[in-house]
Amino acid sequence: GTIHPITTEFIGRAIDAASRQRDSALLIQLRTPGGLADSTRDIIERIVASPVPVIIYVAPSGSRAASAGFFILESADVAAMAPGTNTGAAHPVLLGGPQMDKIMNEKVENDSAALMRSIVSKRGRNVEAAESAVRQSKSWTDQEALKEHLTDLVAANQQDLFHQLEGRTITRFHGGTMTLHLEGQPVRVMEMTLKQQILSFLMDPNMSFTLLSVGLLCLYIEFTHPGVIVPGVVGFFMVVLAVFALNILPVRYTALGLILLAFVFFALEAKFVTHGVLTIAGIAALTLGALLLVDGPIPQMRVHLWTALAVSVP
Repeated sequence: GTIHPITTEFIGRAIDAASRQRDSALLIQLRTPGGLADSTRDIIERIVASPVPVIIYVAPSGSRAASAGFFILESADVAAMAPGTNTGAAHPVLLGGPQMDKIMNEKVENDSAALMRSIVSKRGRNVEAAESAVRQSKSWTDQEALKEHLTDLVAANQQDLFHQLEGRTITRFHGGTMTLHLEGQPVRVMEMTLKQQILSFLMDPNMSFTLLSVGLLCLYIEFTHPGVIVPGVVGFFMVVLAVFALNILPVRYTALGLILLAFVFFALEAKFVTHGVLTIAGIAALTLGALLLVDGPIPQMRVHLWTALAVSVP
């Protein structure tokens, strides 16, 4: 999924557990379109400081490690890909949309390029090729990435991965060397906790927007029909959950204002005869507020148009 604070918490928990258990290695299977820059940096910090070697494996076939995923892939002690996967396209996008002025574009791009050079050079991979993913949005298939020395191997599955790594000596981020012995070792799978699964679900901007809108509608019903209670309780909890998720996501507060304004229009339409004028204005405000709500650097971290319409029109 997308890279956000819950992803950071999940990976950090896995690294801590692997360290406590003195595991031979930590394998992270990666499939992501990208995500938030701050969360990506936090994950990279945890990976390079991990006392346990971290193997990142882009899988299954058909998956990708794009944008922020490429940074995370390159930070690993071992970077591997399954056949039929791709990676790259790591040019930074400023929150708020792809357009930014020339100076800001250069600042953000140079900062991202410097981060890429710092991690790739320490891992002994192709710095020039990796930097081109940031500056020119280049992408590579699994074989192209291997040929460009951006990854260490291509493995068909987990067993093949462990077989190829058996007896391989790797250089850790801080210069020490270590020989991997993974074949035949027991593998423990770590899933997200229930809390992390719920929070990750709520981190979907489409879900957060839907919860917020339906919650506000329930509260409106409670205020116009005092004593019903159930809509008020349900609406309160839905709004609280939505606010919690939006507090973690990069949110435009102007968009929140548009959403609230839409409900004002709907309420006024119920009291005054405007022949649908305020209804249309409310639909427009709610739809626009939804589309602008989350400053996602990738489309997967923004509210979709169809979600906005599906909520606002009914």
